[in-house]
Amino acid sequence: MSKVKILGTGVATMDIYPDQGRMYPGGNEYNVSCNAAFRDAEAGFLGVFADDLAGKLLEETLNKIGVDTSMSHHESGSSGYSLVRLKEDGDRVFLDWNQRGVTDLHPIQFTEDELEYIRKFDVLSLGRLACVPPEMVKRLHERDGIRICYDFHAAFTHDDIEQIAPHICYGFFSCSHLKEEKIREVLKKATDLGCEIAIGTRGCDPVIAYDGEKYYRYEVIPVESTDALGAGDSFIGAFLADYLRDDGNHRTKEERIQHALAKAAEHAATVVVKEGSIGIGFDFDPPKLVEVVNIGR
Repeated sequence: MSKVKILGTGVATMDIYPDQGRMYPGGNEYNVSCNAAFRDAEAGFLGVFADDLAGKLLEETLNKIGVDTSMSHHESGSSGYSLVRLKEDGDRVFLDWNQRGVTDLHPIQFTEDELEYIRKFDVLSLGRLACVPPEMVKRLHERDGIRICYDFHAAFTHDDIEQIAPHICYGFFSCSHLKEEKIREVLKKATDLGCEIAIGTRGCDPVIAYDGEKYYRYEVIPVESTDALGAGDSFIGAFLADYLRDDGNHRTKEERIQHALAKAAEHAATVVVKEGSIGIGFDFDPPKLVEVVNIGR
């Protein structure tokens, strides 16, 4: 049985907890790639790594997990980073973040060599923060025939859905701020425009999915969260890996969706009890933060 092949492209970020003197590799599509690998998919990450300590650790972590980074770029500058404070309930507060990192300054251009690499994968996962404009999403779909999973996050608008949904296969929305009736409207709008499966995650509340014909509602698994960072990304990575996997059971589309939702919920529950977004972290000396992420470069 061949493995599912999932590629993430976006920002590699170091989530830094100054109060704890700890830092954790992450970033939305970075996390999706890691979690796809955790679910036994063949995973890759197409991104940009800086020439600082954070960039070195970000790439080394992917390689140790088994995520391919052979087509990623290396640039002089600062890694993407966020300064995070962890609350008692496991939720987090973002204190500051870098908006001039190497991915912002040198975004992936999708050259012919990169497109040839992307086509080796079953799906390309990207999202709102991946520095990929809607017109490029359209081009990747229409001209290059690439199957795309897109993470709209929470700050999506109707214009976002109208521009992007016609060109993707799988759409994920962070919907904790919406009532269920409104979530169903959002998911239906996405599938009416061409998205095959649209999914709304809601933190501790049940996940809602729609495939253009039927709504699905799946309860999350209650656990005492240590760090909720990356929970949504872990759900996306696991859902894709399990939905696309051919395990020989000849499931219907409905059964595959239900199975993948269950596996994704199970996997996400194992992630939020770990530190950081993927459970891997490093000690650092807070006064030396400038050296870790090349602040000022």
